[in-house]
Parts: sequence; C-alpha cells; structure tokens
Amino acid sequence: MGWGRSGRTLAWRLCSLTLVFLSACGPESATRPASSGSASSTRDSLLAPGDQVIDSRVATIAPASQGRWSVLLGTFSGEGHASRAAEFQAEVQRRYPVFGEVFIEPRRGGSMVVAGRFASTDDPAAQEALALAKGITAGGGRPFAAAMLVRRTTAADATPPRPYDLRSLRARYPGRAEIYTLQIGVWGTFGTREIDPNEVRRRAELEVARLRAQGYEAWFHHDPDSELSTITVGSFGADAYDPRSTLYAPAVERLMRAFPKHLINGEEVLVPADQRRAGELRPQGPRLVEVPFG
Repeated sequence: MGWGRSGRTLAWRLCSLTLVFLSACGPESATRPASSGSASSTRDSLLAPGDQVIDSRVATIAPASQGRWSVLLGTFSGEGHASRAAEFQAEVQRRYPVFGEVFIEPRRGGSMVVAGRFASTDDPAAQEALALAKGITAGGGRPFAAAMLVRRTTAADATPPRPYDLRSLRARYPGRAEIYTLQIGVWGTFGTREIDPNEVRRRAELEVARLRAQGYEAWFHHDPDSELSTITVGSFGADAYDPRSTLYAPAVERLMRAFPKHLINGEEVLVPADQRRAGELRPQGPRLVEVPFG
C-alpha cells in the first residue's frame, strides 16, 4: 500500500512527533520528568500544619469532562496499595476541595490518585490544573511538586498485553526501574484519512511478526490517543546509554547498524543533517527509548 506524496510530506513535517511518543534516551533526549513522591512522603506533607491550600490565581479546577487525561497527585504500590490510595483520596478531597473530582486509577501492581479529566495535555484547563497542583504548599513544602499529566486507563489498557506488546516487558522485569528499547519505526494516521487506526495497528503488528520470524526481539506499542503504533527491537537495562561519554552499549550499537533508518508508515523520511547547513538532508535514524509504564 503506497502512502503517496502528501503522506510523505506530512510525515516529514511531523517526524519529531514520532520520537516523543516514548521517552527518548540519547544526545537529543529531553530531561526526564521527576517521578511522583512516595505514598508516605506525600501523605505526611498533606497532614502537615500551616497549609496554603490554593493558588489565589485559580478558584477551582474546571468541571470534569470525558477526556482521558488527569493530574497525577500520588502513586501507591505493594501490599495494601488500594486501601492506602483510598485514604489518600479522601484526605485530598477533605483538605483540598480546589481539586474538585479526585479519583483512583488502578494500574498493574498499584494505584494512582488523580484529579480532573481533560481532553489532552495541551488543553488549557489541564495546564491550569497542573500549575495549580504544583503551586500548593503544605508544611513548608509542595506536596504535589512532582504532579504530572497522565492518561486514564481504558478497556484496552486493562486487558493483559498480547504477545509482543511492549507493555509485557515491564511485567517481565517488575523490579527494574529503567528498561530501554530501540525504536525503528512507527505507523500512524497523522490526522489524515489515508489510513485508519485499525490499519495502523495491523501494519505495525505485521512488521513485528516479520522481524520476529527473522530472529529479532521485536515489539509494538499502540497509543490510541495519538493513533500511533511504534515498532521497536531489543530490550536493555540502565547501561544501554552513558550520558557522560554519549556512547551506547555494544548491543545497542549492533542494532543501530542493523536498523539505520527510522521508517514512518513503511517509508524513510529525510531530516536536516545539520541545523547549521540548510538543504543537507539525511534519513531519520532510530532512537533509544524508555519502555512505558502501563
């Protein structure tokens, strides 16, 4: 199935989007966001005296919508995580009515306490709510300083990962914080009608099956919000990339040589070879990315 000139042009314009779908690692990667605080430290802060409970600029978080995004306030894992999350939810609702709707999102092996429902991370209401949460002070500290926007679970998220679904890597290594894989391609609609989301997922899974038949450890990851399906190969630990030397582990280097081009809808995309020299292009290369949670 040919993608056509318009599809290739659109892919060139949106090439950067495909490499922020998962958290990238390497010379061009962005700084990783701080993780949310532990259950105990967050709850202790909530119970501290001398609260300045709301940002005076904002009266309350916008009314709930049917959006899939919420502000993460706290995470709980291990034995009894559901009951601890419920206690935290009740305490937040009692002490911080500014949050409006606060609810619990179950995740594999844990629970998240989140506030609000927003259409996207770019939704002005979502950004306002995030700023509100980060600005709250309690006991001389900011209990929600590490708040971030997270996607609510869907029926697809709740189902166990199918074979070769990238999410299964987290289940395979439950105690490992950092797991990386090499992103070599992506299929997506890119906001056009040239290809539908079901075909996007089918194409990505077919490519993964083809690579598996060739002996590669290939994976797919479907994101229903962006309508992107990413194709990756390999799995690596924290030593996959050394930020001080900017060198990749030998196993990563070997895969980069085997897959030198990052394909978009099955075709290579040309990107500027050097921002300082206009007109010089090169094929977009693969990118080491972090395996997502959930």
